[in-house]
Amino acid sequence: RPHLYEFIDGETLDDAIKLAGGFKSGTILASNVEVTTLDQSNQSRELLLINRDVDNLAKYTLNDGDAVNISEFSGLEVRTIELKGEVSNPGVYSIMKGDTILDVLERAGGYTDESFTEGAVFLRKEVAEQQKAAFSRTADSLERNLVNMLSNGSFTSIGEFTLTPLTRLIDRLRNEEPAGRQVVEVDYLSLKSDPFANFKVRNGDFLFIPTRPGSVTVSGEVLNATTLKYEPNLSVDEYINLSGGFTDEADKNSVFAIQPNGNAEVVRGGLFAKNSNLLPGTTIVVPRNARYLDAISWTGVITPVLADLATSAAAIAAISD
Repeated sequence: RPHLYEFIDGETLDDAIKLAGGFKSGTILASNVEVTTLDQSNQSRELLLINRDVDNLAKYTLNDGDAVNISEFSGLEVRTIELKGEVSNPGVYSIMKGDTILDVLERAGGYTDESFTEGAVFLRKEVAEQQKAAFSRTADSLERNLVNMLSNGSFTSIGEFTLTPLTRLIDRLRNEEPAGRQVVEVDYLSLKSDPFANFKVRNGDFLFIPTRPGSVTVSGEVLNATTLKYEPNLSVDEYINLSGGFTDEADKNSVFAIQPNGNAEVVRGGLFAKNSNLLPGTTIVVPRNARYLDAISWTGVITPVLADLATSAAAIAAISD
C-alpha cells in the first residue's frame, strides 16, 4: 500500500514495509531497496541502497523525511487472451510481449471447418474505454446544444414530448457500457500476407469466431422486424420488403447495415440498397424518422450515434448466442 506513513522513533525500514502491507506478491522485485534520506549537514538528499534481506532492513532506523522506493521488473506479469467459438482448442492462452494474433491462433490449432472469420468479434479493454469516453462526450455535446437552444428560444414550435426521444438518447449514451469491439481481419491469408492485419495482442483481449450464419436480421421501423434466411442475390431493399416494408415513422434515407465484421454502412440514396453485396449475418437497421430535429440540423448527428449503439449491441449479441 504505497502511501505517506507516520512512524515512531526507533522504528526500522522493515517496520515501514510491514506497515505498508509488505512486498507485493506475484512480482519479481529488485534486490535492493532505495532509500533517499535528508542530509542535514549540507541540506541535500542522499541515496542509499539497502539489500532486501530482512536482517539488513531491520538494521536501518528510519529518519524523518525518508522516501522508500521498491522497484519491480516490468513485463513479468501474467498476460492472457481468450479465444472462443470455432477454433480447434478454445480457451485462455498466456501471451508474451510481441506475440501476434497469428501466433496465438496457431497455438490454438487454427480454425475449425465451421468457422466464419468474416464475422469475428474482437474485443479490447482500451477500445471499450475509448468508446465509453466518446459516448460521454457526445452526450455532453447534445445536452449542451439542447440547453443553448432552449435558452435562446429555438424550440418555440417544439413541444416537450417531441424532445423526449432526444433526452432518452442522451441518458442511454451516458449509461451505455460499450463492448470494445475493434474491426479486424483474421482470415489466414490476411494474417500471413499483411503485417498490419497480424496485430500484436494485449492482456485481456478476446476473440470470438462464430459459425457461418445463414440469416440476415432486419430491425427497427419495419412492419415485422425479423430474421430472414440469407439469400445471396437479395438487396437491402428486398430484405426490408420481406419484413413488411417501412412503417410510417421510418427514416428511409438513414437505413444502415451492420456487416458481420462490425462495420456499419449507411444506405445513401438507395445505391447500397440496390446492390447485392450483403454477407450472411448482416443486421439491417431502419431508424425512426428524426424530422422533428430537422429544424435544428441534428438528423446528421443522431444517425451515426444510433449506428454506434447498434454496433455495440450487435457485438454483445454475437458472443452471447
